[in-house]
Amino acid sequence: MRNHILPLFVLLSGCMGTADSAANDPQVYAAFTMLAPTQKGGVQVYARAIVDGAHISDQQCPQLLPSSGEAIKTQARRLNPDPDNFPVTVCEAVINPDTRYRLSHGGIELAPVTLAPEHIQVFGDSGCKSSVCEGASAAQPFAQLADLGAKQTKQLILHMGDFNYRGTSGSISKDIYAYDAGDGGYGGPSCGLTETYYSQNASGSPKPDTWQSWQADLFAPAKSLLASAPWVFARGNHELCSRAGPGWFYFLGPGSDLPGGIAQQSCPYQGEFSQPPSEASGHIVMIDPYLLELDSLALWVMDSANACDSRAPQTLTRQYRDQYSRLQQVASRVKTPLWMMTHRPLWGQSGPVGTPSITDMLQTALKTTQSQQLPPEVSLSLSGHMHIYQSLAFGKNSGRPPQLVVGNSGVSLSSTGANSGFSAQIDGKRAQGNTQGEFGYISIELAKDQQWQGQFYNTQGQVFLECGSKQAEQGKALCQIAR
Repeated sequence: MRNHILPLFVLLSGCMGTADSAANDPQVYAAFTMLAPTQKGGVQVYARAIVDGAHISDQQCPQLLPSSGEAIKTQARRLNPDPDNFPVTVCEAVINPDTRYRLSHGGIELAPVTLAPEHIQVFGDSGCKSSVCEGASAAQPFAQLADLGAKQTKQLILHMGDFNYRGTSGSISKDIYAYDAGDGGYGGPSCGLTETYYSQNASGSPKPDTWQSWQADLFAPAKSLLASAPWVFARGNHELCSRAGPGWFYFLGPGSDLPGGIAQQSCPYQGEFSQPPSEASGHIVMIDPYLLELDSLALWVMDSANACDSRAPQTLTRQYRDQYSRLQQVASRVKTPLWMMTHRPLWGQSGPVGTPSITDMLQTALKTTQSQQLPPEVSLSLSGHMHIYQSLAFGKNSGRPPQLVVGNSGVSLSSTGANSGFSAQIDGKRAQGNTQGEFGYISIELAKDQQWQGQFYNTQGQVFLECGSKQAEQGKALCQIAR
């Protein structure tokens, strides 16, 4: 009798212990995988999980349970920007491609990562303004688009930046606006660099960056999409350190303390709100551009958050010039299609035909490089920033790749007009363009001949534009109305 009672007691104790452990596991809000550069110029795959609690230890972070093999321990990410405003912890680990992982708690499965993606989704400007999405409701219509995208085949997701609008309206308090690199007309001739530097994240600010805004605008509406394929995140001007930069660096930044990765970055001190700094230098930070060489595609990722749309102050213009020069140096080694990915478009027609194109700082920087143009290996320039869809095709012998703007994935559109074609001089060269004010994202399929085809989907899952690289080579608009 005694031989039977002891095992039963041990069994019951073990079950109770497992239940207690599960009950004590912190809540997992979201999990995703992302591609990031290594210190040696390679590609590393991170898995990140956002869990409840600002002081989670490595032991409390979820494990990643692979479809085969040993579990991987995640570790708590450093540099939480403000535990009071960010009562969460990011747990992360380096993972292997071609393996499906399940979180040890939270019930989230991460799709296998391939380094040879053929189907790619592109989103941009996906957050929701507080005047449209009140309270903590999930951002719409981004949630609709994200749910549609989650159900489609893809092996890579690119986001062109501007994730968080609800927490970054620009106005901090009456007549005080956050530094925004001259966007919206604020900042004068220096684009805010030598003007009084106001930041939402200054000590004593009434409107700091918070987890609640990030949760409502990105992590809640995109929970299913986040886990469905690896991501590459561009940084938008709404993710400047004066706005939602603290959250961007913590959640989405490509740096990490994990072995092999580039260093994790964070926003520098933002000054005192009651006595703001006299200029922006020392309080802004730019991410070095990086190259992600995959087996089927290469991405040059640039941080254009601080680039001024309408002017070209020397200090930052020189830094962007140096970044384009680096691209010109490394492009020749790339054997796959090379796309440039950055928030602010190098070329974009933001007003009526004949008005100056944006972004002046990036255009000036490129013109001051040795070759004065992008390397011929760059076959597509991908951006957001303009709250519409827009494409520009300069022609096969123009020395410029087509420009595709995907800025219509959720934020209030700057235009709701139907598809409109135009021909215009853009930064000195003739381009065939078209634009449309409809919410959506593009799904792109890579072809074997280094060409690509894409379809823009709206909130109803209907294709409203069909796009392709061959159309641009023939001097036609990059995207056409779907038949």
